[in-house]
Amino acid sequence: MADDPTVGAPPATSASGGRPTSIRYLVVLLIALCSSSAYLTRYCISVANTTIEAELSLTTEQMGWILAAFNVGYFFFQVPGGALGTRFGTRVSLPLLSSLWSLFTVWTSVVSSYIPLVASRVAFGAAQAGLVPNSAKGVSDWLPLERKGFGSACIGAAMSVGGAVTMGMTAVLLERFDWRTLFQLYSLVGIVWAGGFFLISRSKPSEHPWVNNAERDLIAGRTSGEKTSPAEAASKARGLTREVVARLFRSRNMWFVCAQAAFRAAGYGLFVTWFPAFLEKGYGVTREDAGMKTMAPLFGVIVGTMLGGFIVDALLKRTRSKRISRSGVALTALGLCGCFTFSASLTASPDQLVAAVAIGAIFSGLGNPAAWAATMDIAGDYTAEVMGVMNMAGTVGAFFTPTILGYMIGDIERTGGDWNQVIYLIAGIYFAGSACWLMINPNISATEKSAA
Repeated sequence: MADDPTVGAPPATSASGGRPTSIRYLVVLLIALCSSSAYLTRYCISVANTTIEAELSLTTEQMGWILAAFNVGYFFFQVPGGALGTRFGTRVSLPLLSSLWSLFTVWTSVVSSYIPLVASRVAFGAAQAGLVPNSAKGVSDWLPLERKGFGSACIGAAMSVGGAVTMGMTAVLLERFDWRTLFQLYSLVGIVWAGGFFLISRSKPSEHPWVNNAERDLIAGRTSGEKTSPAEAASKARGLTREVVARLFRSRNMWFVCAQAAFRAAGYGLFVTWFPAFLEKGYGVTREDAGMKTMAPLFGVIVGTMLGGFIVDALLKRTRSKRISRSGVALTALGLCGCFTFSASLTASPDQLVAAVAIGAIFSGLGNPAAWAATMDIAGDYTAEVMGVMNMAGTVGAFFTPTILGYMIGDIERTGGDWNQVIYLIAGIYFAGSACWLMINPNISATEKSAA
């Protein structure tokens, strides 16, 4: 059943004539590159895990807290990071944040004990907290409704590209460079990106000199000459009010969007924190081989994310139903991810285990664009802030995964326990995330008076 007869309909044509420019895709590409560079500095520590642990004489449990510390800063600065984009625009906010997290990566590279290392990771997480809400704002500002699934897929895939490249490249380079030097080299990428983005991009299509009127009309979903009213402009410029915060708190959609985000982030957390060490400690593979094998599930997420973007947009166009194209896709994808992740416990070798997990990761990625699109749907004019709230909830899951796994893996090492316990935990997390989508209706705004 169609939710809205206008959804999925052809975009309004521009009466101004002429072919729309394509600067929107350049801006989305630049934002995607930001995500890749961010994940380069975020997850290099996962491959260097056992090296840092040995050099600084840390316990497995302490290393778990170090990996989780990032999420403390990440949690508390989600909404402020999103508000930064609303106040100053993504042209300023993203380069500023990229420069900060690059500098904090340098800080991580010079510490020599447990407490300063934890502090540097908290600060690093705070700087990266604005990445997702500002990236989502960029997609929302620069792409029409019918292409938001594609835009979300590009950003999500770029994140996993950064993660996958980081795992493999760091595993190889650690055989040739000290981890401290490598972290410093990685930090340069974010600095260079910040300068390039500030020079090339603008916060909105109306501000960019390379964008013609036809492209502006296409993005806005209006015919040429139709103007944004002063009231609408003011609505989009203001930040969260007490009234909107109250609506978010009462919204069932918002609660379950946050819950699914926590479960998705918790499941993904295995791949980007403990998976290399899990393979080293549990299956006896070398550090370099563990890093290379960790690329497989991350590439699976990339494939699934890009496929999910096309599926979300195609289903919206065909069915005109946000509930099918968002909730239906995410529910099915996370459920299948849980099934394939569980099947990894039945395998007989590291290669078979990685293959099963990688297939599951394809379905995990497939649900990402649906989650982003649904969150933008319910956010209304508050995309950056609501994405910040959703991602803040995801940070809760991302915090607990490395912490719990640090203790779990330490206990398994000491007692000779079953390494499949890790697989059972992650599969159960994905099943719980799937169930959340039964309660989410993307047609109901969480910020308007009609919110559920």
